[in-house]
Formats: sequence, structure tokens, C-alpha cells
Amino acid sequence: MSAAAAQRVPTDPTLAGCAVLVIEDHPDSREMLTEVLKSLRARVVAAPNIAEAEDRVGLNRFDLIVCDMKLPDGTGLDFIRWLRGQSKGIRQIPAIAVTGYAQQFPANAVTDFDAYLPKPINLDQFCNVAVSLARS
Repeated sequence: MSAAAAQRVPTDPTLAGCAVLVIEDHPDSREMLTEVLKSLRARVVAAPNIAEAEDRVGLNRFDLIVCDMKLPDGTGLDFIRWLRGQSKGIRQIPAIAVTGYAQQFPANAVTDFDAYLPKPINLDQFCNVAVSLARS
């Protein structure tokens, strides 16, 4: 997690009115992230891979993206490079990297993401970071 993200204090501790894209190939992890975000009152759209995520970004406006780093059709790095290469409104969407492969994807290798959380995810930290980024 970036120092800036850690220092932001959300004024509204929910994601009411926010749309979040969750990119996660493991159904249990995808469901857990989706349910946690919904508990914060976010509207959540899920994608199991990069191709579907790119399609979803083209069809929806998102306030936050949560992206697993190891996906069936590439890595979170592939996705974030694509995202940051899009038009201004899209490339500036804040994004959180989540990974169970911290050795393969260390925090210093995912600098195009706004925050980094290793799995197992600390849910309190995840919620705080998600609200801070989506509301920034």
C-alpha cells in the first residue's frame, strides 16, 4: 500500500454510490471480495480474467478496480499497463493489486497500482484502502 493511501482518512466509511470492478479468477476469492465490497454498499462487477475485465471497463464507469496478480490470461501487470494506456477518464481509475504470490509479484514491482495487499488479505485494511481510494 502506498504511504499516501495509508494516510487518507475516508469522510464516508462506505462505498455507497461507487462502482468497483473485481478481477479475480478464483471463485471463492472473487465471492469474498465481492461480498466485502457489497457490505460497504458498493455496486460490484466481477470478471474472472483480463479479457472480460477490459470489456467491462469499456462498458461501465468504475471508481475502483481490485485486481489479482495471477490470472489465467496474463498478470495484473498486463492489465494495469493496458488500463494506464487508456483515455484520461479510464487510466486514472484507482487500482488495488492483491496477490497470493508476493515473491513473484513484490510490492516494488507493481508500482502502477495505487495500493498493494498480499493474501491472505487483512479485511480491515482492505476496506480502509478501498474506501480511501474510491473516494479520492
